[in-house]
Amino acid sequence: MYEKISSTRREFNSMCPRCGSAKETLIHALKDCARAKAVLVYGGLNNNLIEGNYWRCVDWIEDVARSLDKKALSNFITMLWNIWNSRNNKVFRDTEEEAKVTWDRAGWKKPGHEVVKINFDAAVNGQKMSFGLVAMDHDGFVLGWRAGFLDRNVQAEWVELHALAESNNLARAKNWLRLAGVRI
Repeated sequence: MYEKISSTRREFNSMCPRCGSAKETLIHALKDCARAKAVLVYGGLNNNLIEGNYWRCVDWIEDVARSLDKKALSNFITMLWNIWNSRNNKVFRDTEEEAKVTWDRAGWKKPGHEVVKINFDAAVNGQKMSFGLVAMDHDGFVLGWRAGFLDRNVQAEWVELHALAESNNLARAKNWLRLAGVRI
């Protein structure tokens, strides 16, 4: 993940910011890091899929996808999203959370009938900020999403506020009147 950055910026550290025991690659961040592995184990992922050796993250995700039904696969992808958010919280906010907290946050809770639930998150790193959001109905069907990057030097709270504003903009554009919003 960081080979290109670390080769041009000598002060850049490519070690995993969570465990510090290996170079951070995508497969390490989502599967092999002890912090990620704890979430996967807590979530009940088959041990063979956790312990298997994979060079590329996409190969691992494809193997997992072949072994899960649609609902379990949806939960797995949500779990990966939250593992990545947990990693970003460590990198950008220097906060660490237990596996149970990450797993509990990954569990999607149904909104009421005819209610659209919008989950959003944001991050800031120096002069860059990014956000992402996903909107789902009461069946977990994805109705829309947005993601973006901006070159602004702002506090983390302003980035979260921007993600909330983008959630509202999406809801207005889609004419959704009943909303449930959750910051991830």
